[in-house]
Order: sequence, then C-alpha cells, then structure tokens
Amino acid sequence: MRTRLCSKVGCAREAVTTLTYDYGDQMAAVGPLGASGDPHAHDLCAIHTDRLSVPKGWLVVRHETLRA
Repeated sequence: MRTRLCSKVGCAREAVTTLTYDYGDQMAAVGPLGASGDPHAHDLCAIHTDRLSVPKGWLVVRHETLRA
C-alpha cells in the first residue's frame, strides 16, 4: 500500500488523520486516515493534527478509533 503524505504545503510526513470541513455548520471533523484519498478532504500528519485551528465560533469534532 502506498503511504499518503500530509496535505500541508512543504510537509513530507506520513498522514495519520483525515480532516473534512462542513462550511454550512461551521464544523471541522478529524478522524482516522480515510481508506482512500478524497479530493474534498485533507490528510494530516500527527503534528499538523495536533496544531489544527479553525475559525472562531467553529466546532472541531475529533473521532478516535476504538481500541480493544
């Protein structure tokens, strides 16, 4: 399987999460790396996932994977 890289310009780290935006609801959702690349989503490395910021008044929803 080919490794996907972080979508941030100039970052060559491996992506670990996928970020999507819902502009109508002013919400950003971050979850586990999607199964395939989506042109409407952004793949982020761990550093950029931790540094994520959104406009004032927006909600960030973080979906964690279930661990047994």
